[in-house]
Amino acid sequence: MKIKLPLFGDRRDSIIRVPLGTDSEAEDQYYHIAIIQPNTEFPISQIPNGVNPRDVCMTKDLYKEIKAAYTEGNMFLVYNGGMQATIDAASFNTVTESGRDYIVFTCDDEDNGHYDGQHSGGAVDDAIGDDDKDKNNAPFAIVLIDDGLFPDRESRRTAATRTNKRSAQEAKSEMNIRGAFDDIKREITYCAVENVQFKQNQLNINGETMKPECKITQLINMLGSFLPLAMVSGGEISDVSGWPKRGESSLSSLQNEVIAAELESTYEHVDFVLSMADFVRSSTSEVLGSKASRFGITKMSTAGQRKKSIVDRKPLKTQLFNGNTVEGGLYKDLLPLLLHAIISTVYEYDDSSGKYTTTSTIEEVKAMWLEGGHAVLAVIEKQFANCFEDTYKSRWSDFVLNTLMWKKAAKEFSKAADRPKDWKEHLTHTLVK
Repeated sequence: MKIKLPLFGDRRDSIIRVPLGTDSEAEDQYYHIAIIQPNTEFPISQIPNGVNPRDVCMTKDLYKEIKAAYTEGNMFLVYNGGMQATIDAASFNTVTESGRDYIVFTCDDEDNGHYDGQHSGGAVDDAIGDDDKDKNNAPFAIVLIDDGLFPDRESRRTAATRTNKRSAQEAKSEMNIRGAFDDIKREITYCAVENVQFKQNQLNINGETMKPECKITQLINMLGSFLPLAMVSGGEISDVSGWPKRGESSLSSLQNEVIAAELESTYEHVDFVLSMADFVRSSTSEVLGSKASRFGITKMSTAGQRKKSIVDRKPLKTQLFNGNTVEGGLYKDLLPLLLHAIISTVYEYDDSSGKYTTTSTIEEVKAMWLEGGHAVLAVIEKQFANCFEDTYKSRWSDFVLNTLMWKKAAKEFSKAADRPKDWKEHLTHTLVK
């Protein structure tokens, strides 16, 4: 059965035809790109299902979004990937009727038809069914490939799966290119800005793949540790403790009108956060001393490692913002909790200015950590020993939801800060300097 679709404009402008190979009889096999203008008389649905394993789901958000986007006009061609299909070899042709150009082809042979883009085609037909503007309908792209280029069904599925392996764009990459992190970047002097991953596939200054503990998501989670000081709705411990569990969606906090101003006020302290995050992890082994080997929070928690006793588990390796890697550090989801313990002790929030202020230097805060870090980590280790294995397995983002643990850790750090005679002895320590 012949399939007939109107072209968007003149055939000379709407078709690209490239020979990619030959069939068993040395006949050219073509790859056609056509920009069509479907309507209710000549819908995209004329193209049958080829080796597309899925049916159309009209209730999916994606389907609804495509349908809505098609009604916005000609830019739909830019935003949508269109449809790809295999057709009967040598069946592709063009005709002109009543001053309008059309493409015609067939998909009668086995497995011919669309293998990618069926939700786009279905949504476009649906939109046209609601409001057919005929010659004012938006354009739609289709790729039609002569079936002689595919020796079997498996090769068609290979084409389909490779088409669908387009890398999904993460929220941080889009936010980065739109400048959402520019204010944060301008404040970073502690380390190279490139050592915070603001976009997908970004390498650090050492040319290394960046670990989750160095992503902008992690930095935002740690900056969120300031918010309980501001006593703002949505910024309480019970709120920010859940940010690690939200993954990339925690970045939406930057646009949250309720807490955006209080969160933006933390940017000027980003060096403090980056520096302390690195210091806490790089000093963990020294802070714990001879007990480090018995602290499960510094060890790997994979299924295989959890079968071993704590002392026999491999130390956790963590990537720092300064580009180094340390052994025996701490899981990234613990950092917001630990930073809150420190920040709630040495910082205050000024309601009139909307600023976070401190009278302590970074060297003094590091000295306080060397004095009180063991007691703080002991709070977390106790909770780890009591319930991590039975309740959380390796789900650290669930483990840190315990707000009592946040408050207890903060109390222990506060005790150390209240002993200046003791923590000042650490000011000459090489780690502090």
